[in-house]
Amino acid sequence: MCHAALHLQVLSRRTITSEDTVSAILMNITRKCRSGLSSNEHLALEKRDRKESEELSKATYLEVNNSISLPGRQSGSVEWRAARSELGQADSLSCSSCPIRRCVDAHVSKIHDALSAILSHFCDNNIPNERIIEVFVTLRSLMQNLKDANFKSRRVTLDQKSQQIFEILPSAERLLSAISLKAELHTVGDPSVATDGNLIHTSLALPVALDAVDEILSNYKSNIFYTKGHQFPRGNRLCSGSVLASSEQLPIGIVCVAN
Repeated sequence: MCHAALHLQVLSRRTITSEDTVSAILMNITRKCRSGLSSNEHLALEKRDRKESEELSKATYLEVNNSISLPGRQSGSVEWRAARSELGQADSLSCSSCPIRRCVDAHVSKIHDALSAILSHFCDNNIPNERIIEVFVTLRSLMQNLKDANFKSRRVTLDQKSQQIFEILPSAERLLSAISLKAELHTVGDPSVATDGNLIHTSLALPVALDAVDEILSNYKSNIFYTKGHQFPRGNRLCSGSVLASSEQLPIGIVCVAN
């Protein structure tokens, strides 16, 4: 089962189109990009386009040996397929000739574990539900501001409510660490939260953390409370794997994450 709770919403945001429509759009973009080129450059590019088109047309009618597994590109020149590691020894194609792609989302487990620790803290100390909702609303506002901040210099100044979260919740900094963020509370200047490490990790993890906090808030507002020992959403989840995949066929051995 996929870890993305909002998978159906993601599907609904996709735009379904046809190959002809995409081809027409790409042709228009190409035409605009080439508008400033010289006539000689235009001729050279048109010659290359014709050659590629001929290669693709010929490949369509090639006799395919069904006894050989063809996980990679079946169209185009040998040079193209070799450049993508889609050709095995002696120009034969096999499953092993596909590049192995590693899929990892350990940041999701770290975020869920950190939120579980925060929920356990509230349960252990019998914090009123109204106060819990208030804390998570403040936490969500902080993460939303961080998500909206500049990618390269992601930083948000903490207000009084946000500072109190780090004073009462030892696990708050663990949550920031899972998102590759750090709190700067005792430095010169205003207290703030900023990136700490890989900027891409932060960009990937922030939406996950926001979705998780939204789910917790929704549950509390619907009178679905977390009890002592509860883990959000569940412990010991799978968080990595490898797939064999090419650009033209379905992956062999799809890796999913189980909650």
